[in-house]
Amino acid sequence: MAGTYYGPAAPTIADGFFLQPESRVLVGTEYLYGSLEIVSWTYLTYTASIGLTAGQSIDVGALDSLSFSHIPTFEAVESANVQDSNIWVLSGEETTLSIGLRQFNPILLNMAIGTGTLYELGDERLITFGGKCDMATRPISIEWLNVACQAPSSEDITGGVSGGVLTLYDCFASSGFPWDDINAGALNVLTLEFQVRPVLAHALGNRLGSLYLY
Repeated sequence: MAGTYYGPAAPTIADGFFLQPESRVLVGTEYLYGSLEIVSWTYLTYTASIGLTAGQSIDVGALDSLSFSHIPTFEAVESANVQDSNIWVLSGEETTLSIGLRQFNPILLNMAIGTGTLYELGDERLITFGGKCDMATRPISIEWLNVACQAPSSEDITGGVSGGVLTLYDCFASSGFPWDDINAGALNVLTLEFQVRPVLAHALGNRLGSLYLY
């Protein structure tokens, strides 16, 4: 039933935008531009990398969990001569990634430790740690396909999402190395939290990462 001044309508359901992402997480083996792709049209036009350079990353493999969060913080500008401010400014951004690892790759362990050095001993690896001031930062990408039954059969972003790539330009393991349950009775999980740092050489609006949808 419609009101005198407004008549509601049923929602428009676009089931092509229902999402079940089957994902792969890649961590760069080199700092920033050593691993980020920098040859695509989007990078040359917008300085926006999509994913990592082939051969410059490791696949973290099977995961126990995966989550991403980007939270900008806005604060009102108080004014002595206005009762309620309608001016808000960006005071900070917190961009984080959480990965529950099932595969204990030495490169990721060294990145998690953060204050150490990884030595290659032929087919073996040695990680020493403690006191090193260098921060181990790397780009990370999550590439995924939408495997939902309602996903589009062909790429058409106006009708639905077929897949995408989330690229985080410069990340460090803010969690440290929390191996919480050293257990021989089950497959171990190492949950790492990554913080994304801004790349100040990029323009505003493009300093943390990019989300490509197709």
